Amino acid sequence: MGKESIRFLHSGDFHLERPMQDLTDIPEHLKAALVDAPWKAAEAFFETALIENVDFVLLTGDLLNPISTGAAGPAFLLDQFERLAQRNISVYWAGGSVDDPDRWPEAVSLPANVHYFSKKEVQSVVFRRNGSALATILGRSSDGRESIRSAEFQCDADGTYVIALAHGHADRESLLSERIDFWAIGNDHTRKTLHGEAPHMRICGSPQGRGFDEEGAHGFWTVEVDGTHDAQIAASDCDYFRYITQTLDVEDLAMGRDIRELMSKRISRLQSEHGTRHLIVRWRVELDLENASMVGPEAIDEILGWLRREYSHGACSVWSTDIEFRSPKAYPAKWQEEDTILGDFLRTSQEHRKTHGQHLNLKPLLESETPGTAAWQQLLIDDAPGVTGAALDRATLLGVDMLRGHKVDLMAPTRRFGGTRG
Repeated sequence: MGKESIRFLHSGDFHLERPMQDLTDIPEHLKAALVDAPWKAAEAFFETALIENVDFVLLTGDLLNPISTGAAGPAFLLDQFERLAQRNISVYWAGGSVDDPDRWPEAVSLPANVHYFSKKEVQSVVFRRNGSALATILGRSSDGRESIRSAEFQCDADGTYVIALAHGHADRESLLSERIDFWAIGNDHTRKTLHGEAPHMRICGSPQGRGFDEEGAHGFWTVEVDGTHDAQIAASDCDYFRYITQTLDVEDLAMGRDIRELMSKRISRLQSEHGTRHLIVRWRVELDLENASMVGPEAIDEILGWLRREYSHGACSVWSTDIEFRSPKAYPAKWQEEDTILGDFLRTSQEHRKTHGQHLNLKPLLESETPGTAAWQQLLIDDAPGVTGAALDRATLLGVDMLRGHKVDLMAPTRRFGGTRG
């Protein structure tokens, strides 16, 4: 083999059939951009392949469900594949669960530069430049099994750089047992490095996050391999919207009681860190119950409305989905020392915390009493018999709020108080 380098991109999990998630009251001026975001992120991946003039691209499944996307999905991919073909850029595609090869429309032929791997067995393809074999690509589309069977990916590399494409759960130790230089893996929607040195193992993630369970940056991998098979791998971002959770704790609030000022500073920092991307932010505020007058329903609605009016426009708009006030890590000592019902309540709660609620059963109480809203009753009774730490936190917060005379709407859709079940 000649001492030549190769350059390629690795992506997958486009999921063009899936809309963006975890959105509340999205304004009209962002709706079109949200619909287009997954498609534009995928297009940016292919555009990078053209700009960088790579040798080939690796696609590790779940690009789209052609039935769900309709004709627009296959047409989009064909257009991108043909653009690559015009520049002699090959495409190696291992299908996942939603882009099972059997689902691809029979009447739609793929361009000659695309190799769509079978789901029946591992196939081997050799990438050549000017007649010289530079890389061996092993691939198999998913056949429905959850885990990747590394033993199936065997070949006589004959001095070429060996790449394996697969879609599914990957066990690092199992993959290390095979003589593969680069494992390109799809299935997880968050970009990850399973093994940071040779043999390299990379999960590409989705080019565009879809919800708060897929927070942070999204994009693809850029890989350059020199003639000695030393690989330089870089993460490239191409997402148009980014999901972020921001938490303000009691210490933050102690530094400045004006919650709007704190939020403004956070947003300025986020905009600086994430460039021109739109941001979808949910706020988590740890309660300082000694100064909790700001958590009333009207105040929270006012703050949320202000955030949306102030920051939801421009090249880097920030849309706040909700504000959730969470249980404090500790209640003021002076409350627990009071010779009052509140003091008795907190001391009792503290005793149950020491035993992790093992001897506490809320079900009889909920059947005979009606504390809080029906939604809160359901949240608490779901954990009975026996009480988890989260349920005890919710029960304590609810009791403290009631005993201190607050009237807070605990389960309003755009202002949550006390945390959600996870």
